[in-house]
Amino acid sequence: MITESKQQLLNKIIEDRFYAGAVYDYENLSKFLSHPNFPNRKKEFKKELSEAIQNSRVSISEFEKLTGIDYETQKEVNDFLKTEIWQPIYGDEPIKI
Repeated sequence: MITESKQQLLNKIIEDRFYAGAVYDYENLSKFLSHPNFPNRKKEFKKELSEAIQNSRVSISEFEKLTGIDYETQKEVNDFLKTEIWQPIYGDEPIKI
């Protein structure tokens, strides 16, 4: 289960980097996730993101609040998390908890 602080990390990354109209900068995101002062950040983010995709942890309304993107279905939110965040970072690696 994702703790409150971890959910906040996931939400912060979505809000700061994947809002409507943003140019997605995966290189800087990768640097942020791999920062040496936070050695567990990349592993924790991967786990949180996979849980969010598999278990619909980011609701439609929460996603809109974070990004300004108004999707009508949970599938659209999950697909965004998969295609715009997971795949550019982790490629074809299976999404698993």
